[in-house]
Amino acid sequence: MAEKILVVDDSKLVTDIVKMRLSMYGYEVRLAHSGEEALAQIADEVPDLMVLDVQMPGIDGYEVCRRLRNNPALDELRIIMLTSSDDKHAAFEAGVDDYLNKDIDLLNLPNRVKNILEMH
Repeated sequence: MAEKILVVDDSKLVTDIVKMRLSMYGYEVRLAHSGEEALAQIADEVPDLMVLDVQMPGIDGYEVCRRLRNNPALDELRIIMLTSSDDKHAAFEAGVDDYLNKDIDLLNLPNRVKNILEMH
């Protein structure tokens, strides 16, 4: 069974590109375009991994990550922050497992996803 990945970004272009890349590697990819939508989807079904943007209207990626990390039932959920923000410290402080820059690391995303999922 394919691992499930939730991609969260307010840019439809970004979510479409990420979905295309990850689907090529056999992952089952769902999309959310806001922090609120991501939290609602996770309440219904917890993915194996989430690719999360920081800068979104409403609840930002840092807050989404903090809320998820404060829920012990979601300890197994892996989170990769994919963002154009440069605040790695804040991302890791919020609880991400990995951090990638949209502008540089998008091609490496499938490899990083695989590595994170294999570690857990």
